[in-house]
Amino acid sequence: MKKSQLRSVASVLAIVAGASFAAPAMAQDAPADEASGLDEIVVTASGRDKAQIDSSISVTSVSADLIQDFKPSSEAELFRMLPGIQVAGTSGPGGNSNIAVRGLPVATGGAPFVQLQEDGLPTVLFGDIQFGNNDYWTRFDASTQKVEAVRGGTAATFASQAPGAVINYISHTGKQEGGFIQLNKGLGFNETKVDFRYGGALNETMYFHVGGFYKVGKGPLKAGFNVSDSVQIKANVTKEFADGKGYIRFLFKYADTREPNYTGAPALGTVAGGKVSNLRPFPGFDGRDQSNYSTLNQSFLIYNREGDLERVAMSGITTNAKSIQNQFHYEFSDAITVDNNMRWTDMSGAFTAPFLGIGRTSSVIGSTVNGGVVAQLRYASGPKAGQAYTGTYVDTNTNVRTNIRDIGSFANDLALTGKFEGGFATITARAGWFYMNQKINMDWHTNKSYREVSGDNPAQLDLFTAAGARLTAEGIAGFNNNWGNCCARDYELSYTDNAPYIGLDLDNDNFAIDGSVRFEMLRASGWTIAGSATEFNTPVTYNGITTQIPTITANGAREVLDYGRNYTTWTVGALWKVNPDTSLFIRASRGGRFNSDRQTVSGKFTASGQLNQSGLVPSVDFVKQYELGLKNRGGLLGGRYTAELTLLKGSFSRSDYEPTVTAQCPTGGCIIDTKYKSTGAELFVTYQNGGFNLVGTATYTKAKRAAAASTVYNRADGIPDLSYTVSANYDINDFATIGLSTTGQTNSIDGAGLEYPGKAVFNGVLRVRPVNNLELGLQVYNLFDTFDFRGNGGIFDSSTNPAALSGAPALGRTFTASVRYSF
Repeated sequence: MKKSQLRSVASVLAIVAGASFAAPAMAQDAPADEASGLDEIVVTASGRDKAQIDSSISVTSVSADLIQDFKPSSEAELFRMLPGIQVAGTSGPGGNSNIAVRGLPVATGGAPFVQLQEDGLPTVLFGDIQFGNNDYWTRFDASTQKVEAVRGGTAATFASQAPGAVINYISHTGKQEGGFIQLNKGLGFNETKVDFRYGGALNETMYFHVGGFYKVGKGPLKAGFNVSDSVQIKANVTKEFADGKGYIRFLFKYADTREPNYTGAPALGTVAGGKVSNLRPFPGFDGRDQSNYSTLNQSFLIYNREGDLERVAMSGITTNAKSIQNQFHYEFSDAITVDNNMRWTDMSGAFTAPFLGIGRTSSVIGSTVNGGVVAQLRYASGPKAGQAYTGTYVDTNTNVRTNIRDIGSFANDLALTGKFEGGFATITARAGWFYMNQKINMDWHTNKSYREVSGDNPAQLDLFTAAGARLTAEGIAGFNNNWGNCCARDYELSYTDNAPYIGLDLDNDNFAIDGSVRFEMLRASGWTIAGSATEFNTPVTYNGITTQIPTITANGAREVLDYGRNYTTWTVGALWKVNPDTSLFIRASRGGRFNSDRQTVSGKFTASGQLNQSGLVPSVDFVKQYELGLKNRGGLLGGRYTAELTLLKGSFSRSDYEPTVTAQCPTGGCIIDTKYKSTGAELFVTYQNGGFNLVGTATYTKAKRAAAASTVYNRADGIPDLSYTVSANYDINDFATIGLSTTGQTNSIDGAGLEYPGKAVFNGVLRVRPVNNLELGLQVYNLFDTFDFRGNGGIFDSSTNPAALSGAPALGRTFTASVRYSF
């Protein structure tokens, strides 16, 4: 992107953005005249005692009301409101997003360098657990006061496994009484959601808060059955000590969620010179309001770990979580403070989805499947059951089921802080010990499957020989064998992280210097069993016909894990307080993240469970980052603004095992050794003038990648040069609020190097308060129904003009109405 274009974007961000509003009886826990913006105390991955403007780190806070107005279509799209976080946000409300940070891409899946926290502790230790990414387990709801993100810097030393960023969901505590109940209804689609929260005092020294949501419906992509059926309740109670020197808080969470994971849609586009243009929906399958979830594929058979056929629901991503958390803060004197944060979590779930993988039907006809030559495809179910399928394309990707039997954890973070006045500066020393045990117990079931290509209740397809012999059952051609014997897995793993850390900060009226070090000591134990190299047949009777279906079970190569890995992370920074409204900072850091379950079934361990030579180096990925930042606030055109700009440079290398078929791993089962580097900038601005409120965020990066043994770097896939989110609201007295927001990006490339155009989606909100405490709302997502192919994929048929492609578009125009009563 030309420099003039970047300056133009920055100018737009400085005058177009939006902040949240609240009905009069719905204030945040902090009164309006208390700290806000750059005066807010940073509580995430930091020393917890400095305002943003005085902190030499890149940190951003986004209020709950702003998030509600933006109405992200998924948990990951919420992160597009945070500078530095790069995510398509098109995977749906269930999760399974690839979350990059600062131009450091995702080599395989998940969020390898980003940690999601709830009230200061991670929900899972690793962000890229296979079939267990961290965005499965966290749901924004009414109990959240704000989302705070620290990028780079102290994220590497005051948190574990988070060298890129820590994103922390911070709860309301009820210190200020108030709450609401809100009903949300989809207009033109079937979805109902109820949000609620309430908090207040129990007595002079105790207060509480409870909040959550219930959601049910077929969703905006109009599945033929309820793909959403979720409930979450979070509560806390706080006791302040009588001497005013601290508090003890107990937090509770219950979640039972079922949400869809959207795996993509086909599209048409013109391909020329390595670029895609004129992207448009595929006939019969418009990914803006359709998906491959179907009433005709609501359940399917798997061959389970007990050796039985089991029918499972096509339930998307399901989670079940129960947690108890305790926070303790006490100031023993003006100089000495102790903090402890502890949480026990019982958590499990499942990943069940119809993956999308399209090919020509003609490539199936004449092929040999299960010992027979395919002569015809027929509908296996629905109104056309038994009729010949004549569509040009067929979806041959898997029906997958992964049972997440146990992904529970125990975490504790104990810290002791001493603050002393020196002759030239205030000296603050902080020492702590973080401990977390993370369980990962799963079994995988990836069936070979055939279904029609349609966004309107696609049916499973059965294959037949010329003699009429059926080769499949309910469209299933194999149990647990879609990617060969790599992925009929069964494992029980345990990872323990002990991490002592120390930090030192010198602060006076003109400058601050800080540094911190973390010593990570990880231990892995458990076992894995890969799929057997030998198939056997399982008889399946369907519609009165018995078909022998090839089957693989987790009875192959076995691994024992019994090893440890220690490493050190560090960061050092300095800040110059130019004046009370301006500060400049510089920072360098080296963070690390431990490769956990993605190391398994890849030949990285000895027979006794130790890392072998090929497993030692890729067991930890190190990230180096350098930052130069500016924070400023002041008056502009009669209003007040804040601006935060960070220039950044980073690099890392990593080795991953990729079991599935991707552009980088066309056959599945690949070890991918890659190194990356990135330069860029982050921007976060706010502006307020009377009833006009603005917020804007932008991330500009030049991300490059190279094979581990190469010196030639090329553009990294999946990372646009520029991504941005801006929002603007205007309060019309106390009667109404009107707002407009947009999120977009410039072009990006897929794994094969094909360039896709960037686009922007615009959203609107109107809220009217006809009487005290009552609010009526109308929200629209994707106001202009833009076909934004944000989660690009690849070409599945280049023989036609236009070419046929697959990827993940943003939701189309979606209206939601709401009624809120505040108290």
